[in-house]
Amino acid sequence: MQNFRVTLQQAIQPWSSKRRSYKVLFWREITPLAVPIFFENLCVLLMGVLSTFLVSWLGKEAMAGVGLADSFNMVVISFFAAIDLGTTVVVAFSLGKLNRERAQAAARQSLVLMTVFAILLAIGIEFFGQQIIDVIAGNAEPKVKELALVYLNITAWSYPAAAIALIGCGALRGAGNTKIPMLINGGMNILNIVFSTALIYGCFGWKGMGFVGAGLGLTLSRYVGAVAVIYVLMIGFNPQLKITLRSYFSRLNTGILMEVLGIGVPASIESVLFNGGKLLTQIFVAGMGTDVIAGNFIAFSIVSMINLPGNALGSASTIIVGTRLGKGQLRQPERQLRHIFWLSTIGLCILAALTVPFAGPLAAFYTSEDDVIHVVKILVWLNAAFMPFWAASWVLPAGLKGARDARFTMWISLLGMWGCRIIAGYTLGVLLGFGVVGIWLGMFLDWIVRGVFFYRRMVSGRWLWKYTKPAASP
Repeated sequence: MQNFRVTLQQAIQPWSSKRRSYKVLFWREITPLAVPIFFENLCVLLMGVLSTFLVSWLGKEAMAGVGLADSFNMVVISFFAAIDLGTTVVVAFSLGKLNRERAQAAARQSLVLMTVFAILLAIGIEFFGQQIIDVIAGNAEPKVKELALVYLNITAWSYPAAAIALIGCGALRGAGNTKIPMLINGGMNILNIVFSTALIYGCFGWKGMGFVGAGLGLTLSRYVGAVAVIYVLMIGFNPQLKITLRSYFSRLNTGILMEVLGIGVPASIESVLFNGGKLLTQIFVAGMGTDVIAGNFIAFSIVSMINLPGNALGSASTIIVGTRLGKGQLRQPERQLRHIFWLSTIGLCILAALTVPFAGPLAAFYTSEDDVIHVVKILVWLNAAFMPFWAASWVLPAGLKGARDARFTMWISLLGMWGCRIIAGYTLGVLLGFGVVGIWLGMFLDWIVRGVFFYRRMVSGRWLWKYTKPAASP
């Protein structure tokens, strides 16, 4: 009997030890990072939902116009987010090595470079906005194109502020401070609702500006957020990342900048071409009618809310992997990334299943038009069916980028986007006549292909090759 007890204890001990280590990982590392990021993204998304809600009551043409313009805006924002990712990784890695000066230089130089680029881009859109809308909108109604151009021209001038807010918050996250970005983004998006409501519908007897107010409210709120980020960095709220105003005018360190761009450029190529592919699918949808454009836009808004916990866990995995490798801990990243992956997969599947019976009421929050609601319900149901593949295609590459494996993720993402979303989506949606359902089926095929490659990359250990010490020569 005693021998049996000893044998049982020996069998249980490894499992119990692993369970304890996962519990420590969850409460001490994942939760402090992921929860603030989740609430930050939740604020951003909810404010976007409410913003869409405000515009939706101006008519489905207005909502379709915002959707078309935002499909281009997302390509631009995704580029800034990719440089933000490079900044986060370099800051986390540098602080893991206790190199505060390098972390500060990476954040400062990224802010300067992207602000200048954003200003030039806004000027370019001022001259070529009509051509951009003509390409994006395809065969959309003239009224929709007109509104999309107005919204694009206004929101383009928010790009410099968006770049500052994204990269500054990314640097703070890399330093392990996720609460300040949460507060800044939350406040910025609350201001977006306040400004947009007042500017669209008026207040204190003023009638408002109508549709123009939606773009102007977003732009003003982003500049408030950008000022807040610069101020937080300037006063050194996080002592490891204090950046004075004078330092922005100092000479750039090309070595550090190239380190940031070495991660950010592959990630930005991936992100821009990926979102460019999404933009191309939007062009496919644009020829399917205003009802389908509006329904597609609303469905993406609902689905984005479902994906929030997964996005937060993905951002947390980038920071955790980068920090661990900066400390020289080579065995921890794979174990922790694997844990985050399964945690996000199970959690997102549960959330997606819960949206199935509520797809209709969720769509009705945005619009009262039955044909639009019908489109939304079908797309939300399809999303729930394919949700088991989402985490492998999105959370895993976020962790791989934390190990600077950005080039591999870039090529796989481009393969999935252009081989599945574009070719398969066009074939199913346009050639075979499945409409917007076919476009979304192409997107789900992309998830599956990407997920298979990224999962195999994780279990192979090849994503850590830069950090593996070469064997000693005999």
